[in-house]
Amino acid sequence: MKKIFFVLLLTFFIFNVSAQRKLLSGAEGRLFENDTTSFNEEVQIKLDGLTKYTDYKIISINNDTTLVDTTLTLKKYYKFNYLRKDNFELLPFHNQGQTFNKLGYSFQNKSLFPTIGANAKQFNYYKIEDIYYYDVPTPTSEILYRSGLEQGQVLDAFLTMNTSKQFNFSLAYKGLRSLGKYRNTLASHGNFRSTFNYHTKNKKYFARGHFSSFDLTNNENGGLTEESIINFESNDPSYIDRARLDVNFIDTENLLEGKRYYLEQLLTVFSKNGNIKKHNTVILNKIKKYNSVIKQIENLKKDTVASKKKTKGKVSKKRKKPILNIKTSTTKQNAIPTKKNVKTDSLSITKLDSIKKVNSVKIDSLLIIASKIKTDSTQLITLNKKSYLDVKLGHTFMYETKNYRFKQVSITPIFGEAFGASISDHTSYQKSNNQFYLQINSPYTGELKVKATYFTYNYHYNSILYYDNQTIPDKLKGNAIAAGADWKIKFGTIYLNADASSIITGDLTGSSIKANAMFKKDSTYSVKGFAELTSKTPDFNTLLYQSDYIDYNWQNNFNNENISLVGIEFKYPKWGSVKASYNLIDNYTYFDENSKPVQATETLNYLKVKMNAAVSYKKFTLDNTVMYQKVSKGESFFRVPELVTRNTLYYASYVFKGKPMYLQTGVTFKYFTSYNINAYNPLLSEFVLQNETKIGDFPMLDFFVNAQIRRTRIYFKVENFGAGFTGRNYYSAPNYPYRDLTVRFGLVWNWFI
Repeated sequence: MKKIFFVLLLTFFIFNVSAQRKLLSGAEGRLFENDTTSFNEEVQIKLDGLTKYTDYKIISINNDTTLVDTTLTLKKYYKFNYLRKDNFELLPFHNQGQTFNKLGYSFQNKSLFPTIGANAKQFNYYKIEDIYYYDVPTPTSEILYRSGLEQGQVLDAFLTMNTSKQFNFSLAYKGLRSLGKYRNTLASHGNFRSTFNYHTKNKKYFARGHFSSFDLTNNENGGLTEESIINFESNDPSYIDRARLDVNFIDTENLLEGKRYYLEQLLTVFSKNGNIKKHNTVILNKIKKYNSVIKQIENLKKDTVASKKKTKGKVSKKRKKPILNIKTSTTKQNAIPTKKNVKTDSLSITKLDSIKKVNSVKIDSLLIIASKIKTDSTQLITLNKKSYLDVKLGHTFMYETKNYRFKQVSITPIFGEAFGASISDHTSYQKSNNQFYLQINSPYTGELKVKATYFTYNYHYNSILYYDNQTIPDKLKGNAIAAGADWKIKFGTIYLNADASSIITGDLTGSSIKANAMFKKDSTYSVKGFAELTSKTPDFNTLLYQSDYIDYNWQNNFNNENISLVGIEFKYPKWGSVKASYNLIDNYTYFDENSKPVQATETLNYLKVKMNAAVSYKKFTLDNTVMYQKVSKGESFFRVPELVTRNTLYYASYVFKGKPMYLQTGVTFKYFTSYNINAYNPLLSEFVLQNETKIGDFPMLDFFVNAQIRRTRIYFKVENFGAGFTGRNYYSAPNYPYRDLTVRFGLVWNWFI
């Protein structure tokens, strides 16, 4: 079914390419500012001024809105990988689609409810906060292609469109298949997402939701054998072909698959919006008496819709326009608030049915209208901020299933004795979350949300296990009810946010308090302080696990992990950013050297400071990211490198006559200090402690050439090109070499119909 969908979606994209049009939006066309080339027989479409680059919106689960951006930047280069995230704090295994070892940790925003575990398989899994919603005036699409290792590639195809101003939907599928250089390292991933976003015309009711489905399959080889490690590190020419090196497993795979259904609804039950409607009624009546004034304004306008003579030979593409669209302007004598300060609805007068000739008029100054009708222009947009009040009811529903499987044709002594000659482990997890909340918006309360959540879970195996004197149950099943509140408010340039939740009854215990305060000076700089206190149940696979391998069966009654952290973040766009956090964790749960879950008896003290700064000279830029970490207590079970750095020196400029292409080329240097990095256990899909091998203290050098032609970003990269002269001591985990010199190619292509 997924293959059929992918073929249909790809067919649409191919058709889309053949029908692509070049959009010109004048001074506000930054979305298309690099579309400097043209093609024969291309139809030129001129936007009518009502469609702008700011209309192409991407909305997060927290309602933070960004815009579709087709420019080429260094940050986008860092995100050009199969995760589509900056992996500065991750150390990848040699093949894309494999797991990552962590170079740094974050304990912010931990869920109150436990997960299935198998954390090494979760990197390519889309969480609720990773799903975005859209609002676009024209159909918008994107495709990412990236070459794989040996055989295969990554292809991420995406399409979104609005069927009306009220309803948007999107479809996306990311497929990955990469054979890898070493034996039995095939990665085959599929990730489907679909979303919808809806609101009524009066904006009293909002609904959005998504469906996601994923299957993440990896062949596992257990790393190189001891003899192969010697051959690898000595750079024996007989083993330049890495497939000739022996590995520990040749018949093993693990798989994580699942589905999620999500729905969120919000209904406004009471709304009081000050004096806007009253003033609009007064002004409407006055305007109706001045039809002649409207005619005069029509003749004075320089930005009216182009006449037929001016558009001869061009196709005019327009969205449905309001009868009267009023833009603000500013003078020293009478400053008019802009859209940043006043809601858009208060800037437009949309019910002048009796004035037929106004339909084609676009007025760009409130001052002209106000002077002609002898009215103070501020009356057009007056809002009594002390009188607005919104009361809303909300509901969020989520149901998710996950299945983790480990299969092995023949057993291996690496994992110990087994109950049978082959291994077929299967862990299942289903959970649902129903949340109801009351939201009040007012100048006195800000955005205050009172919420109640009903959570159910079922983590289970096929049967109860009886072995010697042990009885390992087949499930952890139950429910929990949590209550809490979320508060957001703004005082001038200070933003406050607090969130508190606590499980009040049920089969789980836990609580969470999160707070942050931010001071923001326009777009110049911002300072944010944050603190969190969280008590949560450890992952289910540490509490209960069953396997055909005898040593991998357990049941534990662990205490809650207690996480306390404080931090500060400073951002200065012209210079860089600094973020520091100090973490205290009681009952930290981990897997020891024997791959058994253990809770620490001492408090973990973990300091993390991350800095980013860029220095430019003419067309050259040096971008630096440095992370310092210190574990003052708990270093026996929590290991991180003390220093991680990434430095990129690159050249960026337009090239060729007419600036048809923007070029970016340079070198990236990444380094981390050596430490006892965690070992990878493919049976659990977890990283476990080890005390025998230190990894690090080797440079990773990448050369890249990136280019942008119109809305296409092209990426060419030579990874780890220093492998030939730095020695063969580069690893991602014990027995797992990091990738050799590798040439990669890819592109990201956006289309706007």
